[in-house]
Amino acid sequence: MKKLFLMALVCCSFSGFAQNDPQKMIDEFFNRYKSKSPADAVDYIFSTNKWMSESKDQVENVKFKLNSTLKVIGSYYGQNLIAKKTVGEHLAFYTYLVRYDRQPLRYNFLFYKANDQWAILNFSYDDGIDEELKEAAKPYRLKENMEY
Repeated sequence: MKKLFLMALVCCSFSGFAQNDPQKMIDEFFNRYKSKSPADAVDYIFSTNKWMSESKDQVENVKFKLNSTLKVIGSYYGQNLIAKKTVGEHLAFYTYLVRYDRQPLRYNFLFYKANDQWAILNFSYDDGIDEELKEAAKPYRLKENMEY
């Protein structure tokens, strides 16, 4: 009986840890995004932060603006990870390219782990990735043209 209890405890510990991982949260975000709605996905990602319950107006504003944007850019085709950056074991930033008919969007997820639980610290999106790519390709940005 003790072995069974210990086995159950170990399994629960691993499953709890797996659910509290930024990548797993992002995967759940995009699963909800595809299967339910972008608004449901936004509600989910902000629900990972207990402090966001005090910012319902801000969450509703993000959902309203995102919905307005999505109405004019066509069908959703998927997402690709652009970058993942971390600061130690307590701050993680993920950027995704989200593909639509008309144009891509960039989604940014910033997660923070103060103690033992990851939570969304900031979620944002924009459509300016094409301008940044153009800027990155300018000659003064090339290694051979940089001053040392």
